Formats: sequence, C-alpha cells, structure tokens
Amino acid sequence: MDVPQYSVGYKIKNVLRVAYTLPFVLASITGAVFALTQKSEWLMAFLIPLDVFFLAMFVNLSNDYYDHKSGSDKVRFDLLDKAYEERASGSQKGTIYWQGNSFDRGLISERGGQLLMAVLAGLAVLVAIPIILYGGVLVIVLGLVALFLSFFYTAPPLHLGSRGLGELDVGISFAFMSFFTYYVIVGRFDWTMLIIAVTVGMNVMNMRIVDQMSGMEAHKLAGEKDLVVRLGIDKATELMWSIWFLMYALCLVLVYLNWTFAFLYLSAPLAFQSIRYLRKKEGDLWVVAPVLSTFKLALSHMLLVIVALILQSALTFA
Repeated sequence: MDVPQYSVGYKIKNVLRVAYTLPFVLASITGAVFALTQKSEWLMAFLIPLDVFFLAMFVNLSNDYYDHKSGSDKVRFDLLDKAYEERASGSQKGTIYWQGNSFDRGLISERGGQLLMAVLAGLAVLVAIPIILYGGVLVIVLGLVALFLSFFYTAPPLHLGSRGLGELDVGISFAFMSFFTYYVIVGRFDWTMLIIAVTVGMNVMNMRIVDQMSGMEAHKLAGEKDLVVRLGIDKATELMWSIWFLMYALCLVLVYLNWTFAFLYLSAPLAFQSIRYLRKKEGDLWVVAPVLSTFKLALSHMLLVIVALILQSALTFA
C-alpha cells in the first residue's frame, strides 16, 4: 500500500495547526491593545502575544498527541465518509476543517511529537523570561494556571474534555488570556477589560461546542462524555444560543461605556447563521458548516474589539 507523500510545508501547517493559533493570539492582543490605551508598554504588548503563540502551538500539538494515544480522533476520522470529508474540506478550503489527527495520519511520529512539544515549551519559557522580569511572580502564577487549563484539556489524569468540562475550560482559558495580558502590562483591575475578556471566552466556548458536534459519535465510542455527548446536539444548540444572547447583552454594556463598541454587533449575523444551520439540519454539511461560521465569529469579534479600541485612542488624540 502506497504511503502518501507530504511536503514539509503541508506537514508544518497540519502538525502545528497554525490557523488554530489565531484565536489564541487575537485573544491576547485584545488585552494588549486595551493596555496600550492606558500605558505605552510596546515591548510587553508584543512579547505576551508571541508567548501565547508558542503556547497555542504546544497546546494544539499536545491535544492531538493525547487524543492519538486515547484513540478518539482515529475513531472520529474513520467514521467520516470520504466523500463527506472531501465536500466539507472543499467548503472550508481545507483550513478550518479537521482532516485527521497528525499522529494518526503519520505526519509526525510520537517521538517527534514529544520532541517538538519540548521545543515549543522551551520557546514559550524563553520568551516568558523578560515578561517575568517585568511582571514578577504574578506572571509565573498566571502562566502555570494557563498551562494547567490548556494541557489538561486532553491530558491524563484529568482529561477535562472527556468529563463535560472541556468547553468551560476553553472559555475560561481564552477569557484568562485576554484579561491577564492586560493585567500583566498595566497592573490593575478594569471592569471594561473584564467584560471584553468574558465576551471573548464565550465566543470561543461556542466555537468549541460546535466543533465537538461533528465528532459526537466518535466521542461516545471512545467513552468520552463531553458537553455535546451529555446534552445532545439540540440542547447544545440552545445552550450556544443562550451564550450568544448573554454575550451580546454584555456587548450592550460595553456600548454604554463607549459607543465604539457598537461595532461588535457586526459579527451577529454569523451567530444567527450558525444557529440556523444547527436547527434546520439541512444538507449533509449541517454539522460541519457551523464550524467555519463560529470560527469566523470568534475571530471577527476579537478583531472588532481591537478596531473599537484603536478608534477610541484615535478619537482621544484627535
């Protein structure tokens, strides 16, 4: 049997899942940009998102590694009809649609994955050194909390994702990245930043919920009981709708604080589109299509936060 030959670029893109680092980095940038409206600390505003970038690649790789060890990703991929996979991949240009675990596909060996995780962890630690010198012990504590939440999403013995806590873990982690990027730079609490961070976390939590839907049967077979397995797709869909309702209610509070945050409502059509897909269940891509729209929503919301903050600064100096 012929073994597929992949280019180095293809392997790097799929093993490190670079596209999936964008939500991590943008979450951190929202905190960095808000911090820059109060304090001109450009070096930290660059280094913290860079550190998050390395951490994101480490998290994605470690999640794949432990899902490979448990066998859940292989079961999920084997359950997909090949024609279905090709249509889904084509509809999302092969960037967002999950095409199989890199370890299961032979893109990287277990030993290679372990070494790469060590390198990524080392880079994250190296970049963290000046951040620690700037922020002190607080940075170490916050970094350990972030590493704990992200690593034990799939890693044993906790494996939070299989216990119905993974989606909440993801939401808290992204809110954490947004808020504490700001907090490390500025060193003080701010309610506006906290609300922004919570909205970021809620959007990414929904992104994770819908991503679990296409793998629900595989998770059942692997004995995993994530939120979607526990609730079922219909109830999980209504939970997503409730989360978005609360998220946009919080955006209204932000608009009250500063009118520029009205831009955040430009992402609302993507939420309606996702819910419509999941409620109607029309076509053979009804589970996969919302993966792209929720991904776009999470990214666009964070970009719109950044745009609003830049506009606030421009108006202040005008």
